Amino acid sequence: MDHYSDSDWNWDFYHDLSDDVNVNVNIIQCISCGKCVGDCPASKVSKFNIRKIIQKVLRGDRTVLKDSDIWYCYLCERCKRVCPKDNINIPLLIINLRNESFKKGYGPRYNDLRKYVEMSERFLTMGVVVEEPLGEALPKERIEELKEICNFARIKYVFKASKLNKKEKKKSKKS
Repeated sequence: MDHYSDSDWNWDFYHDLSDDVNVNVNIIQCISCGKCVGDCPASKVSKFNIRKIIQKVLRGDRTVLKDSDIWYCYLCERCKRVCPKDNINIPLLIINLRNESFKKGYGPRYNDLRKYVEMSERFLTMGVVVEEPLGEALPKERIEELKEICNFARIKYVFKASKLNKKEKKKSKKS
């Protein structure tokens, strides 16, 4: 576990995020037990580590807004379900960080976004990101909610575009 001195901490970023989305105030309760990371499908296939993200936020390290990591979360809420602390809403924190990233003009890099879309597509269509199942199936209500989020974010259009792109590549190889 990393150790930091009092001079390493700057609460401004944490307060800004908490002011923006009130429930983010609860991330201070994180005890870094690792259950969220251990149960996270995104951490199995990427460098996504919510504990490190929370540490950066609490230290006031705004470079987290430039990190690829915030774009790998599926918002599946597995972390929220296994967390021993009440009211830590990691998916909401991730959405807030993504919004702040866009506001600052960062957003995801193309390769990060492409990987995120591919992983999300596998997760939403098959319920898995890697070959092994994710444990119990997501409740139907959660799947519908995720589809609604994707529709809002126009992710389904990206899926269609990526399918068309694959067909075009196959055609050009045959020529």
